[in-house]
Amino acid sequence: MSGDLPDSRERTLDPYDADPRAKDLTTRRDTSVGVDRPFKPAQLSRIDEALTLASRETGLLFSVYVGDLGPASRATAEAMFAKLADRHPAPVLVAVSPGQRRLEIVTGGDSARRIPNRVAALAALAMRGSFANGDLTGGIVTGLRQLADAAGAA
Repeated sequence: MSGDLPDSRERTLDPYDADPRAKDLTTRRDTSVGVDRPFKPAQLSRIDEALTLASRETGLLFSVYVGDLGPASRATAEAMFAKLADRHPAPVLVAVSPGQRRLEIVTGGDSARRIPNRVAALAALAMRGSFANGDLTGGIVTGLRQLADAAGAA
């Protein structure tokens, strides 16, 4: 499943500006969001939790890639998927390239039988809706949940 994504780039406020005492109690982290670092730690945690739950509940290997997919986005996603397929008999790859406004969902083997193309298309549609509203994390989490729900229990 592939498609265009809206362009979304944002910067975050430094949480230490809100409470100057926090600088004395913690180590400062770079929480900026940019091209090379698109997620805050809390967002990464949400995505990791969604990946873990989807994989655990379904027995499929869910994986997310966020970054440039190059000019042949589908071919790049399929090459990544092939590497996953070498490690697991039923992988699912969600590849998102915000800068290119591209989304690829790749399934194969058991995962393709359990997640039909129409379900992947609906998940992609829901993801694009979140992406259009500037919520990259929410879109990824929503897509993973929809794909896992469709695949069912292991």
